[in-house]
Amino acid sequence: MSARELVLSFERDCWHASGEGVDAVHRDLRGLETLIEAQLAGEAPLDVHLKFDMASLPRSLHQYQSHYCNYTLHVGRSLSGSERA
Repeated sequence: MSARELVLSFERDCWHASGEGVDAVHRDLRGLETLIEAQLAGEAPLDVHLKFDMASLPRSLHQYQSHYCNYTLHVGRSLSGSERA
């Protein structure tokens, strides 16, 4: 399985994911994840590491440390219950 890293930012009331040939914009994170999955469907299965650009996050989220905001999106594979936790 391969992996990619995308930068996640927030501008003009929309979430943006970009990097390594991916450019997606959506008003909510789940919608953005769906767009990312669609753009990378031909390369599945893979892990996409989403790293938040803390400078672009809404002020209300600045209280969180970056390790709370960074996460991995699993594209093209289903997770068992233990992996989702």
